[in-house]
Amino acid sequence: MTSGEDPTTCPGCGLEAADHEVTTAAAHGASAACYTLYGALLARSYSNPDYRGVHQLVVDAYSVQHSYSKGRREVQTVAVCLMTLCLFIVDGVDPQRGPALHKQMVTARPAFVWLDPPRLRGLMTVADVLAAADAAEHERLTWTWAREMWEAWAPHHPTIRMWNNQALA
Repeated sequence: MTSGEDPTTCPGCGLEAADHEVTTAAAHGASAACYTLYGALLARSYSNPDYRGVHQLVVDAYSVQHSYSKGRREVQTVAVCLMTLCLFIVDGVDPQRGPALHKQMVTARPAFVWLDPPRLRGLMTVADVLAAADAAEHERLTWTWAREMWEAWAPHHPTIRMWNNQALA
């Protein structure tokens, strides 16, 4: 299914952008335009090592901003992304450790439950980070976006910290 040139509003972050004939991304809790921008941001960090240091922050921030389903896989994805955001932002862990941490968290299997998403519209989006002029600005904007996402989920911080304690003990 494709869309025309009319702007759409992302159900996750509220980004308004034209879809420009791309495949919809409803399965990802995002509009097609938003998900396309996310793909461009991921391509930037995959193709340029100067952007790779905060790649996991991009993945985590985007994932928790587009929570969409109470299915087991989605609940787990949002949980582990919130868990690593906690470690990066609160505990100062290097985001480059993200993939190994995610593996450890999933292996430990804390009792992940659905967390009602907070209001995430009106905050930074993938488009804000994609507008970075260089790697330094990209890193600064990515950290700001990740912090905004972490703070937005504040009502769930005790649960997230409990999961970290169980998974990383």
